[in-house]
Amino acid sequence: LPLREKLWILFLFPFSGIIRGVHHLIHFRNLSSVFGQHYQNRRLSCLASDYQTLRSLRIGRIVELTARYTPWTSSCLVQVTMARILLGFYGIPYVLHIGASKPQTGKNLFKAHAWIKVGPCVIVGGGGEQAFAVVGTWVPPTWVISDEH
Repeated sequence: LPLREKLWILFLFPFSGIIRGVHHLIHFRNLSSVFGQHYQNRRLSCLASDYQTLRSLRIGRIVELTARYTPWTSSCLVQVTMARILLGFYGIPYVLHIGASKPQTGKNLFKAHAWIKVGPCVIVGGGGEQAFAVVGTWVPPTWVISDEH
């Protein structure tokens, strides 16, 4: 790995534990402002340059690699939070989705999943996101979104 990515891992390893603890201590409604500007429950995509897309894919790879080696469970929500913070640091546009699936017959438990996209690429939380209905979408706070056509 390049030196920069090794430094990301050194930063993300303890940071993932802090994020996990915060997720357990603070109600999601209060924490969601970290994700950016809430934008209903729509599936969105953003435009990103080739450079931004490549950088974000590397960020996603490092986040998933770090999560694999933490002694605690680094859920998709923890991974998405780590990726969102790095994307914000580099000024890369993103769309963060949180979804839920209907419970299976006879079970009352909903399943939830979080994923983050840059351009057309799901950089963290990919694999199976199509099985979830979007219940929340967040975009960078600097975005101006208009429903006018």
